[in-house]
Amino acid sequence: MKKASIFIASILLSVIIAIFYGIVHNQFTYTLSDEFFTKLMFERFGFVQYGQDTPRVTASIIGAWSTWWMGLVTGFVFATISLFHSDVRQMIKSIKGATLVVLSTSLIFGLIGLCYGFLGFSRLDSSCCFPLEVHNVKNFIAVSEMHSFSYLGGAVGLFLGILWQIRAIKSVK
Repeated sequence: MKKASIFIASILLSVIIAIFYGIVHNQFTYTLSDEFFTKLMFERFGFVQYGQDTPRVTASIIGAWSTWWMGLVTGFVFATISLFHSDVRQMIKSIKGATLVVLSTSLIFGLIGLCYGFLGFSRLDSSCCFPLEVHNVKNFIAVSEMHSFSYLGGAVGLFLGILWQIRAIKSVK
């Protein structure tokens, strides 16, 4: 019964953590390039008029919508793998460690993407945004790369989190 409760709670908590991550991530990137949101993301998510009236709130909503599913996936995978622990404490420790791995990896990859965009390594150039009129193209591209790299970091982090948990299971036996 305790394992089932931990299973469900960890999935719900993972979704909440992912939503929070998405909100903070989008607030940071909005600060760097509001145009990325006002000229691209608001339209992509159907917030053209509302987004212009409340841009930071809208960026937060988009962050939540863009990341909740990753929390669901990672929470479900990590909770499922943790069921192989015989001890509830080890189960919690395993989920916690794997979650920290995926968060850290997403953050690191996102920052690498930001640097990649700022340093001019991106294959996107000033025509990336056509037909949009973007005034600060460099920041727009850097933020775009940060978003892309963050998703890659989430996928890599999921894989590394799984390895983290498998190692933890083997070390207990």
